[in-house]
Amino acid sequence: MNNELEERPQRNKWNLILGIVFICYGSFRLYQKLTAIETDNFGTAIAAGFILFGIYDLYKYYKGV
Repeated sequence: MNNELEERPQRNKWNLILGIVFICYGSFRLYQKLTAIETDNFGTAIAAGFILFGIYDLYKYYKGV
C-alpha cells in the first residue's frame, strides 16, 4: 500500500494555477484583439502564446512532470 502512494508523481499546484491564469488571460487578450477594429499581429501572437503556455502548464500538472 505504501508503494502505491510513493509511485504517484508529485503534482505542482503552481502549474495548475498558472495554467488556468495563462489560459484565461490569453483568451481575454485574444478576444480583445480579434474584436478590435485595428489589430496587430504581434499582440495576437503573444495572446496565443499565453494560451499555449497555459495548456503546457496544465499538461505538466496532469502528467506530474
